[in-house]
Amino acid sequence: MKIIAHRANNNGYKENSLNAVLNALKLDIDGIEIDVRKTKDNYFVLHHNITYKDKIIYKTNLKELELDRLDNVLKKINTNKIILLDLKLENLDIKSYIKYLIKTLNKFKKLNIWLCSFNYDLIKYLKKHTNYKCGLLISKLINNNKEYKIFDFISVNYKIYKKYPIKTMVWTVNSEKEMKKFLNKDVFIITDKILLAKRLLTMKEI
Repeated sequence: MKIIAHRANNNGYKENSLNAVLNALKLDIDGIEIDVRKTKDNYFVLHHNITYKDKIIYKTNLKELELDRLDNVLKKINTNKIILLDLKLENLDIKSYIKYLIKTLNKFKKLNIWLCSFNYDLIKYLKKHTNYKCGLLISKLINNNKEYKIFDFISVNYKIYKKYPIKTMVWTVNSEKEMKKFLNKDVFIITDKILLAKRLLTMKEI
C-alpha cells in the first residue's frame, strides 16, 4: 500500500492550500492529490467545489478569490513525490482549458506531476498529447462504461476497485477497516487520514 494525501490533508492545515501541500510532502508518504480549477482570467487555483464563497470559480477573476494559485504552489515544491492534479472542468471550453493548463505545467517539467479527471475527453486528450501520467476517475455512476485501459492508471472509489485490474488508485480510504484491506496490495490509497495509514503500515512492518 502506498499513501497519497487527499487534498493534501495532513491533520492541521486547510485542505487544497499551499501550507497543506508543503507540510504533507515533508511526511513519509508517496505524494499528494489536489483539486484544480480554472478562473475566468485563465489562472488555475486549488479548490474542490465549483463555487467559492458563492462565486462560481470559472466565472470569477483570480483577484476576487482567496485561493492559492497552482503555479505558486508548484514553484515551492522540491521533491520527486507524486503531485496528483484532479482536474475539475465544468461548462468550460476544453481547448482553452488545455491551452492554459499546458502553458502552466510546462514551467514545472522537473516535478513528478500526474493528471486525473472525471472529464473523459479532457484526460484522453492529455494522455494522447502530453507526456504526463494520466488517469481516469471512475465512480459507480461516472465513467464506469468508458474505455479505461488506454490510461496509465485509474482512480476509483474504494467500493468498486476490485472490478479494475490495471494499476489503480483508490479513493477515499479513511477508515482503519478499509485501509487494512489494502495493506498487502500494490495500490495507492488516497486518504484524509495519512497518519493512520502510516501507523498501520508501521505495525505491518514490525
